[in-house]
Amino acid sequence: MTTFSIELPALDGRTPLGFLAALGLLRVCADVCRMPTALSFSDSTACAILHSPCETAEEIAEALRGVIESIPESAILPDGGAGFPPPSGVGKDPLRRSREEFHQLATNHPEAAETWLPSLVTDLALDKQERCAITLFTAPSGKQTLQTFFAKPLEAVRGRPERLLEALVGWRRVEGVTGEYLDHRVLRSNSDDPEGRAGRESGVPGATWLATMALPLLRITGDGQRVRTTLWHRRRSGPVMLWPLWRPALNTLAVRCLLEHPVFAPVDHVPTVSSTHWPALGVINVYGAERQRIPGRTFDGVLSPLPVKLL
Repeated sequence: MTTFSIELPALDGRTPLGFLAALGLLRVCADVCRMPTALSFSDSTACAILHSPCETAEEIAEALRGVIESIPESAILPDGGAGFPPPSGVGKDPLRRSREEFHQLATNHPEAAETWLPSLVTDLALDKQERCAITLFTAPSGKQTLQTFFAKPLEAVRGRPERLLEALVGWRRVEGVTGEYLDHRVLRSNSDDPEGRAGRESGVPGATWLATMALPLLRITGDGQRVRTTLWHRRRSGPVMLWPLWRPALNTLAVRCLLEHPVFAPVDHVPTVSSTHWPALGVINVYGAERQRIPGRTFDGVLSPLPVKLL
């Protein structure tokens, strides 16, 4: 089978949403579409390069459209089964539950237990109420839950499949789309808004949906009390997300191994990362992000770029 290498100009790996969307694209093409697929990044532009049987970005978008259309109305994940994640209760995320309830959830949703639960919830980290921890990639705000984290981006692209191609070649922001707070540019300033309004949310639906599809590559665990999520590291001022970009074309297994490599752990709280072993790993650079709170809001904040110092 012929493999084509297509650079996708909208998936800038230097930003958290661009990088996560590139990971999600790799996983959907490889694990859901069952295509031989690999991912790399451009040395010059830092944009994602997809290596697959698809000859054009339009073919890639058409494959993604097929995935969207294959999801039953009773489901929100392409390989998670009906009813998962469960709908929210009043003032409580239904995946924040006791260890016993968590194990029952895995029994009730065997398909999700294989693909999704290991990336979303862990009983290896419990809060003061003895509830299981959830992934650091979510930042629940108001009525947001893990269910809406996946459902809202899916709804935004299900009715407008052309947004899948936009996610790959040229982002168009849509007012009212939160970007699930993975996108620091989702909040418009007065100068960004046509009517001069401040704080209006305007996200990229297709890229957000792809980013949510990346989570099965990003596992969650814990040390009994504190949650640990792939790419996330603790520092005094709060958790920081660090990720590499790489030259060689890597499949999903190789990408997971690279992202979990200890060489990307910061050596201090700046954060500072050593680049000594990068040539052997084919790494181009490492980028960072952290949650920045929004004035007047009570949730953890929007995932925003953070400078990384290199040794």
